[in-house]
Amino acid sequence: MAGRPGSFPAAQSSGGTGEASSADPSARLTGNAPRQRIALFGGSFDPPHLGHVLCATWAYAASGVDRVWVLPSARHPYAKALSPWDQRWRMCQAAFGGLGFVELRDDELRNPSGYTIDLVEALAVRHPGTRWSLIGGTDTARDLPNWHRGTELAKLVEVIAVPRRGFDQATAALPDISSREIRRRRQAGQPIDELVPVLVNELIQSGHWYRPGS
Repeated sequence: MAGRPGSFPAAQSSGGTGEASSADPSARLTGNAPRQRIALFGGSFDPPHLGHVLCATWAYAASGVDRVWVLPSARHPYAKALSPWDQRWRMCQAAFGGLGFVELRDDELRNPSGYTIDLVEALAVRHPGTRWSLIGGTDTARDLPNWHRGTELAKLVEVIAVPRRGFDQATAALPDISSREIRRRRQAGQPIDELVPVLVNELIQSGHWYRPGS
């Protein structure tokens, strides 16, 4: 997902509703259930790391959304090379599988442009009445107008700004971990176990991913 660029349904496709149970059961019986709030967490996840897991958790805990949908990008809108989608999907299953509030989604496979606005518009049609949020950094809200059709996007989503060390002064700022640094370490033969979830590390090691020539 790009602009300018409890059980966990580990292989949830866009056919699932991702509907969280209402806080008020009587509201569901009377047909007056509150609008569901979904936070969209998109990215290349190449690979997913502990920062991603913490980001999803922070957004869920701090914003009061019903669910967090993790949406691995199928393609980059500016033709950035990505690892195979199936590989990144498997790593996302491993990274987020223990989080009951997360739903892994493959909606980006049906978003040929790769732009966030096109994804959100399609989701709004499939899930009418849902309130959408976008998980990003504290710079996301400021930069949103510069995204592809950013002014329109800002009318469809609210931004959940997650603070990160090195970018924000908040006491609760999350560690700044990058997939690029993880790939660099793998190329250099350096350990990555402190940067990625255990199951993701096992997949990377067993698959010999991100090594020279891989």
